[in-house]
Amino acid sequence: MLLCSVLGRLAVRSWVLLPLLFLGSAAWVAALLQLALQPHSPMTQDLDLSAPLLFGFAAALTALSSGHVRWSTRWQRNVLRFAYPLLLVACALAVDGLEVPLVAALVAGPVSAALLIITLVRAYQDHAECSHA
Repeated sequence: MLLCSVLGRLAVRSWVLLPLLFLGSAAWVAALLQLALQPHSPMTQDLDLSAPLLFGFAAALTALSSGHVRWSTRWQRNVLRFAYPLLLVACALAVDGLEVPLVAALVAGPVSAALLIITLVRAYQDHAECSHA
């Protein structure tokens, strides 16, 4: 329970959304960096993202946080806990790059980042429950 004091306990729904919110937040940061480095770039262009890097980090985040989930059924604990990170690893290996519209990353990114922060804060607030488990 190394991450127990930091992460707390996650609901299954929050755990499933965690890598998706991370991907949206990372796309937002990449879009902001592109705008900062190329201030006169058109808003209609696409943002090129490294899918292996992003999905690899998302898979690692999912695998590392799977021990801090309040599993409601044995099926979820035995199957979903391992299948979901493996699905993200398969995406990392299968997809070479992602092209996301810059405007979409700038619009969806702040929402993803806010939801990610809310999810982690709620999980942290449940950390007292983690120490009793």
